[in-house]
Amino acid sequence: MTRIPTMLMGADGPEHLPGRRVVRSLACLQCGYDLNGAEAMGRCSECGMPVPFSLAGSIDPLVHSLSPIPNPRAVGRGLLAAACVLAMLPTAILMWGCWFVWYLSEGSGSGRRFSLPPVPVWLPDRLWWYLALVILALGGVALWCFKPQARGRVPVGTVRSVLLLAIGVLLSALAVAVIPVVSSGSKPWLLVASPLFPLPGLAIMLVGFRGVLLDVGKRSSTFRRAKVRRQRIPPLLAAIGLVAVAWVSLLLSLQMGESLRAISLAVGLLALIFVTIGCWYLLLNAWWIYAALQTPPERLRDLLTEAEPLPSD
Repeated sequence: MTRIPTMLMGADGPEHLPGRRVVRSLACLQCGYDLNGAEAMGRCSECGMPVPFSLAGSIDPLVHSLSPIPNPRAVGRGLLAAACVLAMLPTAILMWGCWFVWYLSEGSGSGRRFSLPPVPVWLPDRLWWYLALVILALGGVALWCFKPQARGRVPVGTVRSVLLLAIGVLLSALAVAVIPVVSSGSKPWLLVASPLFPLPGLAIMLVGFRGVLLDVGKRSSTFRRAKVRRQRIPPLLAAIGLVAVAWVSLLLSLQMGESLRAISLAVGLLALIFVTIGCWYLLLNAWWIYAALQTPPERLRDLLTEAEPLPSD
């Protein structure tokens, strides 16, 4: 049988529970019942779960030991906006890469020399420009939320991280806007190379986002304690490098035959799928942190009545 603790470690040190009551709204960790007014050493009147377990699950002493963020809610929105850009961009690149697979599988590019395909009707030029505007808008929101405070300090990460994020957003938006211009041109190799254009911006954004994510992620117990559920960014950067190598091989295959072309497409698409899934998982990780910043944990001492003085000898 699990032993019920009589003392919990809060942000202000150990707190003794006997003789104290919950004085604020506190959801039971098991059934969600409001434990306001319950004895600190009691049990939930709905499911019988000991109140100390709900107290332990609702506090996060580490958060109160960190340097405070001047605007945590804004930082959470900025983190979510940056993660949305990171999720959308590889998704668009993957769709563009899948179109190449469809085009080549139809036999249109099966000759020894690659012929220029028509501009895809299902992905019109205007859609790419809209995507570039969305990247700029969301990236602008994120950068505004991460803007330096007094004395040039940024609320999260470092100035270098925020600067890399800004450079990545600008490069990605420019690369996406250029894709429809290239697709309507007369040079086949530029069209085939077009999925490579947003990759440098995506990689730079990931490097900058990593600095911000690791710093602000300390304020979310879900993010800190997650192991396999946390998306690591170095593997995504390695996968982006693999995509670049595969697409360069695809360019070489335009003159060297179909066997290298098939291998390059397969490796490139698999790596793109990995990057896309990983970036969407980064969005989930950012949501954990966003939720923690919107509702920061309370101090254990503030949840309970004052401790009774210990009897003197």
